[in-house]
Amino acid sequence: MEIFKAGLKQFLKIVVINIMCFFLVVSFSVLATAAFTKNIGYTAYGTVSGSDDAEELYTYYYADGEDTKKQEYTDKGYTVTEASIRSVLSGSGKAAYLIVSQVFCIMLLLCFIYPNLWQLGTKDSNLVKFEHENEDKLKGLKIGLISVIPIYLFLLCLTAAKILGFNLSPLLFKTFNPCFFSLIEVILNGAKTAADLSVGRYILLFLLPLIIPAASFGSYILGYKNISIGEKMIYKKKNGENN
Repeated sequence: MEIFKAGLKQFLKIVVINIMCFFLVVSFSVLATAAFTKNIGYTAYGTVSGSDDAEELYTYYYADGEDTKKQEYTDKGYTVTEASIRSVLSGSGKAAYLIVSQVFCIMLLLCFIYPNLWQLGTKDSNLVKFEHENEDKLKGLKIGLISVIPIYLFLLCLTAAKILGFNLSPLLFKTFNPCFFSLIEVILNGAKTAADLSVGRYILLFLLPLIIPAASFGSYILGYKNISIGEKMIYKKKNGENN
């Protein structure tokens, strides 16, 4: 029961992490779009006198030459406004965006998982030492596996959709798991429906959430052995300064 409660608690933390990662990914997307794309045209909207409702008039691209339609609509009494169209994020710009956003999301995920599991490992180590509790070095792994059960339930639904021919979009999996946004983006490779995914890509999607149990297991074991990553980093830094 203790492990189940800890797993449930960690799942709730993962929900919070995903909300934070969503805003993180969106923020990096805005920055990447500004840095790696360019203005290639605009969509023209028009309003007429006495009305506040804007209607879409036309789309113009700079590559098409001079915009002759704008004056035509102005002559008809329209007040024309423009909404910029930017090029699609691709190539090295998209790669940089995906890598940086994924690194930050994984770091955020680990920052939430590591402290609690490390402390639990240290606590259990002391209890085992004084024979107040039986040793269970897989406790962290079990907690991690319980916390990803909802993720696997969704993946099973996605698999069933492929087998039964239902039109379930795998993009929902990416939307609800932004902590793995970039990795899921690469695995999906543009797939719009469950039927578009190959068996190999399904296998990769099923392996992906195992990052959480692995991190949980490692954090617990480090705590159980009283090995602090933070202290080791500070120690190395001090040694470097002394040298």
